[in-house]
Amino acid sequence: MAELTWNAWMVIGLALAAGAVTKGITGLGLPSVAIPIMASSLGVEQAVMIMLLPTLVTNAWLSWTLRDASAEVPELRRIILIGIPGVALGAAVLYLASERFLATLLSVWVLVYLAVRLLHPELLLSEKARRQLVVPVGFASGVLQGSTGICAPALVPYVDALGVGPRAYVFAFATVFMSLSLTHLTILGSIQAYSAEQLVLSLLAVILAMVFVPIGNWLRNFVRPELFGVLIRTVLFVTAARLFYGAWFG
Repeated sequence: MAELTWNAWMVIGLALAAGAVTKGITGLGLPSVAIPIMASSLGVEQAVMIMLLPTLVTNAWLSWTLRDASAEVPELRRIILIGIPGVALGAAVLYLASERFLATLLSVWVLVYLAVRLLHPELLLSEKARRQLVVPVGFASGVLQGSTGICAPALVPYVDALGVGPRAYVFAFATVFMSLSLTHLTILGSIQAYSAEQLVLSLLAVILAMVFVPIGNWLRNFVRPELFGVLIRTVLFVTAARLFYGAWFG
């Protein structure tokens, strides 16, 4: 940890604060917001490693507290099972690929996610489409989780289109994020790609995340999630554009 500058620590703290507050208000956003912000200064691989434990811990807590909503999303088990081999493939990409490739992949997927949310904010899936998309959504979620630490660009549009209630909505995200991040952590640990330094950083990140998530819960009483979502998507767009520019023109 000694090589991290004060600027790097500030970036980590600000990224975690922004992501955790977003999660507290909307139920989403911890890795989706924090990883691109951190990656713009620390690199994608380091950002993904730092966020593994915060993602696992915060979503495990949410999944347990909202477990009564599981019946509304019966396809979750299939998404998770199909996502596990995708995580393995994504972890290999994270471990072997260049920083330029990782930055490009992350920025493009964030931009795709933002485009889908913008063009189809009220998209709903038929029962047939819901069944047909389970396999590609599950596998793509796993690959993205393993390679970028963010499976939201594949998962969020699908769950958005299911039309489930708010509790089932958050439960679905939390359960998939928890399961895939646990798989990711296990794979990286088994190939010794997760250093002791990164483990300490990730543990510190858990503490910061658990401090700021309740703040987001409190702010939910004063800030409309829709308006906050617009702000966060603006931040994500700027960050993704910066990542892409830095990878190819910086």
